[in-house]
Amino acid sequence: MKKQARSNSSTRGIWHRSTATGRWYGFGRYYAMFPQSFIHDAVVNLTQREETVIDPFCGRGNGPYAATVLGRHALGIDINPIAWLYAAAKLNPATTPEEVTSRLSEVAKARRPSDRRSRSQFETMAWAPGVRALLKAARRELDWKNSVVDRTLMAFITLHMQDQLGSGLSNVMSPTIAYSPTYAVKWWTERGFHRPPEIEPVAMLEEKIYRRYYHGVPEQATGTVLLGDSRQELPQQDPASAALLVTSPPYCGVTDYWNDHWIRLWMLGYPFRKNWSKTARFENQKEYKDLITSVFQETRRHLKKGSAILVRSDHRRSTSEMCIAALKEIWPGRRLLVRNSIAPHPGISTHHGRGGKKAKEIDLLMPGSRAPSWWKNHAFVPYDATT
Repeated sequence: MKKQARSNSSTRGIWHRSTATGRWYGFGRYYAMFPQSFIHDAVVNLTQREETVIDPFCGRGNGPYAATVLGRHALGIDINPIAWLYAAAKLNPATTPEEVTSRLSEVAKARRPSDRRSRSQFETMAWAPGVRALLKAARRELDWKNSVVDRTLMAFITLHMQDQLGSGLSNVMSPTIAYSPTYAVKWWTERGFHRPPEIEPVAMLEEKIYRRYYHGVPEQATGTVLLGDSRQELPQQDPASAALLVTSPPYCGVTDYWNDHWIRLWMLGYPFRKNWSKTARFENQKEYKDLITSVFQETRRHLKKGSAILVRSDHRRSTSEMCIAALKEIWPGRRLLVRNSIAPHPGISTHHGRGGKKAKEIDLLMPGSRAPSWWKNHAFVPYDATT
């Protein structure tokens, strides 16, 4: 068991980039990203130390991670392997950067001449031959599901394998969304990015690793993150007696949680292409409502009496109304509170033509017996279905 977080974890100063906690909080690029202030306030005000926090749609793990550094135990689940990779690496990273860079050196030595070859124009324009070789060797050599060190290294590689020019291992790419090969080749060609940068990938990754570990790793309570569908995973777990359910379900019909990450998923062993049979955009509203209701139903068994439920949802009616309906169906006798919020910074959707300047969201709270003074002072009001 890891040591408990230090007593100063109750202050917001721990989230600064000059601390280990702050440096690791932002690790990984993914859609589900709780703002630090949101998850900090929820955990500190709705739970006590040593209690458990559960997040059945944990994304890159910001909720479970924040809970563990604040001295709470955590259980997170996500069905997307990339989300799970980042969450698992944050909850249990390799202890030292030397462990990770040593494994990186081993992977580099395992490169084969054939790894340098390109199979398509996209590969030729995306990565220099030396980078391609390292990516393919890592894809072959790293046991990211079972080894803490391999998982940590794979998280670094997937994080930096697509980025803006000079910031990562690739030609110009979105740091988050992976466009189709045809679109990317057309975009690079039209703008004159015909060749990827010549990068020494081992040196760049070593620099990224040591920078992340500059302040070490945070002290954390025990946390577990599971890879799978919460509807199947939760029934297999012993009751968690959690004090707080805090989660942000996928937004209905907005983003494709699978195909938008196809390049990084390729690194984890999936085909080198988008796969529309695995699309996770949740276009069908009935299927989406069934998903949310089923997950909340399975989560209910893991909450103790008096626990709080806090759900951050997309403001669009297609998502928020179904989340509200699911909450009222699973917990029909509980008071439901609501508040509107605006993301503090422009979101991913802004940069790709998928939304306004800032994402509008809605917070849904069933406080139970938890901290009435907190929610009364933080703009929550009783839910009124007529407004």
